Amino acid sequence: MSGTSSKGPPGSETFPYRLRWAGMSLLREFFCLLPAPMALSMGERAGDLLRRLLPRKRAILRDNLRKSDLGLRGEREIGNFETKVFRHFGRLGAEVMRLKVLSDPEIARMVPVEGLEHFRSEFGKGRGVILLTGHIGNWEYSLRRIALEAPGKVHPVIRRIKSPTVHDFVDDHRGKYAKGESILADSGVKPLVRALSKGHVLIVLLDQNAGGEGEGVFVPFFGRMACTYSSLARLSLLMDLPVIPAASIRKPDGSFQGMIRPPISPMKELPQEEAVFRQTALYTKALEDLVRCSPEQWIWIHRRWKTRPPEEKKVGPLEGQSLS
Repeated sequence: MSGTSSKGPPGSETFPYRLRWAGMSLLREFFCLLPAPMALSMGERAGDLLRRLLPRKRAILRDNLRKSDLGLRGEREIGNFETKVFRHFGRLGAEVMRLKVLSDPEIARMVPVEGLEHFRSEFGKGRGVILLTGHIGNWEYSLRRIALEAPGKVHPVIRRIKSPTVHDFVDDHRGKYAKGESILADSGVKPLVRALSKGHVLIVLLDQNAGGEGEGVFVPFFGRMACTYSSLARLSLLMDLPVIPAASIRKPDGSFQGMIRPPISPMKELPQEEAVFRQTALYTKALEDLVRCSPEQWIWIHRRWKTRPPEEKKVGPLEGQSLS
């Protein structure tokens, strides 16, 4: 498919590339060989280590919390929340690595889905499905679980990771073990239209800051205006397809709860830009509701509110910095 994420075999790249690939492969094998409880516990300990090694990410998290309406108060409450966020992402890394050893029946058992009828109803129409999610819970488990319902027809729409080796490894791992063929978000609309026209499923993550000129609209997210990509609403209007919010949230016992919400229909009766704004606001509200189910399982270390509306004159201490 034109526009899908492409990669050459590791051996065709430079020695540093091959060395980094080999290191990530060994790490994957290590987590897969360990008993699951030990591997996941080690993932959480890795999260504790990252918390200490990444003070700027901690600062972003705290700045985001301070400016959101999540309602955390006091150093102890914020510190406990911060620890949970980093442990979540450490455990998430271990879970994703271990996708290699999980069978389809195990994934179906681990991720029961509430509201699956919404997806099946739209998929049964044969005209393509657009799923909306974010960096909530374990989004790779969400992909693998949906792939059981639509084998060979699921495409996560991804943004390129800065490191070519990491990008290629993650995308290769996703294709093999999460069963999704990625489409790069910067490939334009044609590969998305082509996939939907074939009756395939797109999974779109819509919880990152839209920083490019004309890329986003400002809508509320956790009580603060957030610049959000408008491309999903435009695609929905173009294809006359609804957007279905979904996520997989980890429960205290380590299993997951998949959640699929009712479809959000395109507002074809409105002027286009008004429809784009209103639909994007609804998508963002749906994501916020999913995040609030378990807020420590969202990417508070991302500068979600970096881009500010033109009318805002004041810039916070972190909003003018460039983080690598």
